[in-house]
Amino acid sequence: MAETYFLLLVLGFPVTILVVAAIGGHFYRGGYEDVLDWKPTRSPQREAELQLGEIDQMLAAQNKYRRLRGAPERSLEEVTLHTASLKLYVDTLPPPDST
Repeated sequence: MAETYFLLLVLGFPVTILVVAAIGGHFYRGGYEDVLDWKPTRSPQREAELQLGEIDQMLAAQNKYRRLRGAPERSLEEVTLHTASLKLYVDTLPPPDST
């Protein structure tokens, strides 16, 4: 008999909490951001600035290794044109056989 009460307490209490939380979540009309008090850590403008900074850092690192090899440095415009031409090439390739 004691094992039954222990089992009900160990399994029943967490299940009861989950059921009450699920019912409360179902009937809550607000947004999840309100419940969690969530706010974005950075603005979209700041994210764009950070991404541009990362691109500059990557280009500087590539140019550093190009200088060490004796190759000419590349500008952002050259890399962009090269990437666009590669995308155009990939877009013109026939799709792979699905058989």
